[in-house]
Amino acid sequence: MAHLTRAKREQLATLHRLGKTQIEICSFIGCSQGTVSKELGRNNAHHPRFWYDGEKAQMCADQRRRASKDKCFRWHDDPVVLRYVVEKLRLCWSPEQIGGRMKRESPWHRSHVVSHEAIYDYIDRIREDGGCFHRYLRHQGRKRKWHGTEEKRGIIPNRRGIEERPKDVDRRKRFGDWESDLVVGESAVATFVERVSKLFRAVLLSNRTAPEMTRAARVVFSDVPLQLRHTLTHDNGREISDHETITNELHIDVFCAHPYHSWERGLNEHTNGLLRQFFPKGTDFRTINENDLALIVALINNRPRRSLQYRTPEEVFQAEVKRYSFQN
Repeated sequence: MAHLTRAKREQLATLHRLGKTQIEICSFIGCSQGTVSKELGRNNAHHPRFWYDGEKAQMCADQRRRASKDKCFRWHDDPVVLRYVVEKLRLCWSPEQIGGRMKRESPWHRSHVVSHEAIYDYIDRIREDGGCFHRYLRHQGRKRKWHGTEEKRGIIPNRRGIEERPKDVDRRKRFGDWESDLVVGESAVATFVERVSKLFRAVLLSNRTAPEMTRAARVVFSDVPLQLRHTLTHDNGREISDHETITNELHIDVFCAHPYHSWERGLNEHTNGLLRQFFPKGTDFRTINENDLALIVALINNRPRRSLQYRTPEEVFQAEVKRYSFQN
């Protein structure tokens, strides 16, 4: 334990007055013997004529902490910096995304850029006082539930496997290669993500049939230029069995990943995880309306990404759209 609280110092004082050894004290209050020895030493309690005073020790610790903070930039004391960090946390940006974006944006002087470690420390500190910014952080480490089943395989007419997909797609050098999937709860959401910009689109489905998936594709690609529609890679679910209609109407080649090979659509799987931050597993999507979903999609698309040099997917994709509009 590197940090002693006021309560721990009071316990230490009581045990010290009772003549307990350092080993007994550290075992009782839950810290290392080195911490106890250092605490007693800096407060003259090793001398036989002095007792350790927990209250005075806490006052000294507070003074040291204030003196230490005065030597460096206390970003949370700057209202402009604090407002920026809080606004981005409420948009569900991660501390790393906030720090990275500050480095990229010109208004911030280098000395006022906040590290992600400092933001995490701030969140933890105010959480102890009832703060709630930790609720905006994404929780990780959950096991992913498999949605593929034997029932879904082998029923896609004229299926084109991922092995037929152009090799250029793997290199991520061109815009217009997409991945898609279903996020399933009670009902479902069709999700689409562009591989270079990481732009995310999502559509609520009334059921998990092929006609509904085709409708979702029409909605997603209705405002996407033809030059940005090369390929669409889906899993092996039967909802994509109407892929020929999608190809003919939307001019995009559809390919199917291998069953149970989620890594072949790794970006889509990752982005579905971002959506799950807002709609946990078990969510009844029938209670979600299009406006709710659109708001969450906008939040995800306007988060800066380290892989995009802390630009946002929306910025990167729209820049490419403008490039094509200028060419035409």
